[in-house]
Amino acid sequence: MTCTMRATPVAFARALTRPAARRGLSSGSHGASSSSSSSPWRRLAPATSASRAPRFFPAPPLPTRNPAAFRVFAGGPDGPSGPISDDERTPTRDYASEISWIARADATKEDEEVDPAAQPDVMVMPVFPLGSTAYMPHSDHVLNIFEPRYRQMYSDILFNGSRRFAVPVSDPKSGRLAAVAPIFYLEDLKEVSEQTADAVKYVCSHKVIGRVRIDRTINDKAASDRSTYLKAVVEPMEDGDDDEDLSTREGILSERFATIIQNQTKLQEPVRFTENLIDTLSASRGEDGLWRLAGLWQSLLQNRIGAKESELSNEIQTLLRNYLAKQGTELQNKVAVQFDALPGDVKAEFTRLQTQYREEAAPMVSAALYPFALLVQCDTHGARLEVFGEMLEEEEARLRAKLALQSLFSSASAPGGEATEEAEVEGTEDADGKKSDDAGGSESA
Repeated sequence: MTCTMRATPVAFARALTRPAARRGLSSGSHGASSSSSSSPWRRLAPATSASRAPRFFPAPPLPTRNPAAFRVFAGGPDGPSGPISDDERTPTRDYASEISWIARADATKEDEEVDPAAQPDVMVMPVFPLGSTAYMPHSDHVLNIFEPRYRQMYSDILFNGSRRFAVPVSDPKSGRLAAVAPIFYLEDLKEVSEQTADAVKYVCSHKVIGRVRIDRTINDKAASDRSTYLKAVVEPMEDGDDDEDLSTREGILSERFATIIQNQTKLQEPVRFTENLIDTLSASRGEDGLWRLAGLWQSLLQNRIGAKESELSNEIQTLLRNYLAKQGTELQNKVAVQFDALPGDVKAEFTRLQTQYREEAAPMVSAALYPFALLVQCDTHGARLEVFGEMLEEEEARLRAKLALQSLFSSASAPGGEATEEAEVEGTEDADGKKSDDAGGSESA
């Protein structure tokens, strides 16, 4: 590996850690990039040079409707609330195995012509894969469109008045597309060719308005030659249990979510929801119900990945800073560094850090993708309640184990060996009774 950089150690670390980024979560290779207006969380970091350095990995698109949802701290407290061993974790469901995928595109297959006049019952919709992110219904997203075939797609959906397209999840392991996809509805389009020297054609705002089941693609050659955008025959998808009263299960799920928030606060989790979110929780049908909870949970998991990436970046920065300091180089100066010229021990440590990150991040990335793709695929609200309940189980088990350890340590240190009140009961507030008042925001993906 050869990487010559005339930059600060921070910038050099960015270049070296870039290959470890979550390629599966990037949408840029599909003719669009996502932008974020603001973040629903803020990072509280200690005043050290390493922690003040910027993050080196782009955050994945985050669901919207998330004001003051959670906070990200540079690190958690030491002691009993440290990492939980693998033996203490609950085995997780194999969500990926339950997702249905459409057949791989066959470049040898002739394009299928669908005549709307002759086949009025056949619905054809553009397909716009946006990487390995499962988009939730009722969420809002902004895309920067630059690839020619998708510029044409937007022109077409404006001309025919449909203003919509399907966005299936792309499996990062196989590249297959999910059989159930959310529908993006174009709400606003801005022409920005002049401002961007034609690097970006449109900036488009969308809302996810529903879901479709993809029956088959009809122009498979486009998937390989990229001459145009992919099209598919689709069927609208609606829940099959709209008349069923699930309020009891919804209430139980909301209470479980609230208890998780309270226990995260009690344990001062490095990445956690804010307590003022509790009063807004609902697992009912509709925009402000279970879909919103799923979006919040997805954001939490994605920001935990971001925190893990920041840890890697900071460790590599420290490694490079120490090396340059031994060389007598001023850390604030721009220097030329060639990776292959680094000492063997420095290169070996860098490789170890990258390998460790990949091993630790892989299950985190899967947890932020496949369960949510399965939620989108579920054809009843009841099935989604079941899936989301199982998604919460691992976090509940992890927090219970940490609370038990906290109680054990508190018992050992308290006078007379009695446990302190704070560690006894799950779901109570912090000892000082305070709730977070973080300012929040919305974002687009």
